[in-house]
Amino acid sequence: MLVSPDTLDRSQTAEYDQAAKTILCDCGCHPQSVHDCACGRAEEMRAEIAGEIASGKTGAEVIEAYVARHGEKILLAPPAAGFNLVAWLGPGVVLVGAALGLTLVLKRWRRPEAPAAADAPPLEAAWKERVDDALREYDR
Repeated sequence: MLVSPDTLDRSQTAEYDQAAKTILCDCGCHPQSVHDCACGRAEEMRAEIAGEIASGKTGAEVIEAYVARHGEKILLAPPAAGFNLVAWLGPGVVLVGAALGLTLVLKRWRRPEAPAAADAPPLEAAWKERVDDALREYDR
């Protein structure tokens, strides 16, 4: 039964919005929800969803029916369960791992601190004394 979404009452509109914003328009253009897509196919799907809501189905039931017919690819976002958790958690795990790796690399590349003057080796003191002697002779 095809019904315009505008003819639904307030409680039905909430159920319609839940379904229409979750289901992906299968027109093949830019992937958008049925609610947001402006193509003719989306208009047909909106009327179909509104008809199912008007017949007494809930938004969740409409979504389940679409998933049963088309598979999970009809959903705008994969459910956060099972293997799909990789899609939700994978980027965060990679980002944290990259930040930790970068931190370790930067700590290894950190410049060593210069030794204090008191810790100078005796050879350096000898060179400094020779330079001072040479400068004194030059000033004469």
